[in-house]
Amino acid sequence: MASRLREFSVEQRELTWKLWRSGASVSEIGRQVGESLPRTRRFLRVAGGFPPVVQQRRTGHLTAGEREEISRGLAAGMSARTIASQIGRPSSTVSREIARNGGHGTYRAVEADSAAYARARRPKQGKLATRLELRELVLAKLTDDWSPQQIAQWLRMLHPDDPDMWISHETIYRDLYTPSRKVFDDTMFHHLRSDRPIRQPRGKKSTHGAGRIRNMVRIHERPAEADGREVLGHLEGDLVYGCRPSAVATLVDRASRYTIVVALPDGYKADAVASALIAQLSKLPAQMRRTLTWDRGREMAAHASITAALDLPVYFCDPHHPWQRGTNENTNRLLRQYLHKNADLRVYSQDELDRIADKLNHRPRRVLGWATPAEMIHAGAPLDAAM
Repeated sequence: MASRLREFSVEQRELTWKLWRSGASVSEIGRQVGESLPRTRRFLRVAGGFPPVVQQRRTGHLTAGEREEISRGLAAGMSARTIASQIGRPSSTVSREIARNGGHGTYRAVEADSAAYARARRPKQGKLATRLELRELVLAKLTDDWSPQQIAQWLRMLHPDDPDMWISHETIYRDLYTPSRKVFDDTMFHHLRSDRPIRQPRGKKSTHGAGRIRNMVRIHERPAEADGREVLGHLEGDLVYGCRPSAVATLVDRASRYTIVVALPDGYKADAVASALIAQLSKLPAQMRRTLTWDRGREMAAHASITAALDLPVYFCDPHHPWQRGTNENTNRLLRQYLHKNADLRVYSQDELDRIADKLNHRPRRVLGWATPAEMIHAGAPLDAAM
């Protein structure tokens, strides 16, 4: 982990953590520190979202200069009590320091100071790493989708007279998100309601609803028949981007793998995407538009208008779960043969995109037993006129 954190300069690291604590977004941090979005996100993810603790000398501990005086005193044949009186320290402190670092004959100031620094190094093992019973209780409740705060309060009520069985919710979060602590499995954060892979700072700016998709219906409420691939009409969708700001929308039938590519000449804001999808999907018969599954992109913020216009319920994947619409993900990779990332996709007319989709729909597919998506569609519904 340390090697990855050193990818940023000292100045970049300090500025990154300062901005992160203030609630700046990852993209904003990247712009200000002069790094790409992926590198900035990786830097924060490696630390779990927690700024590393800077090791400092604790007030009252022996200094390097005092250790040098101890070394010189020993070389001159002084006793520990005499040396202690010269440097203004208790004789017991000097005696322990000498014994801890090899004794009168081998004590060296530099080695002793380095050893003291190493012993004080952080992070050390936390409470969950050293107390098996406590760790198993916390793990069981996390697996049962309890929040860290609920767990912390429950432990205090379960063991009111045993502080060793108490733990703060912030400590649980730190053990969840900090890779170096290695207390829980790396995927345990999926049990949190936020499902975030990184701990957000307390001062994170609230969007007050801006940019959020309202009234989302989660994929888990989708009809059971959509989970299988026996019935036509359960669609998966997403955007495929070219050079910004250009994109097209893609729709794929889960059962037949039939693909539709939708032009977005007016951009990929929510209203423009909804209008384009309504215009294209209205050409399909009702049995070919039973459900639509999308990720949580803001381009689908107007999903209610799609449902109202087409009687087509829209379901949303869980955060960071692209495999929940894996058919569409795979199809988008196939489309990259024609729709390159550095191309301006606004130049493609709907007719040109229809021809590209037609190429995919008439290719034999191993997953279909080497039938084509078009053949699967025609076997399930007479769609010649509609298409």
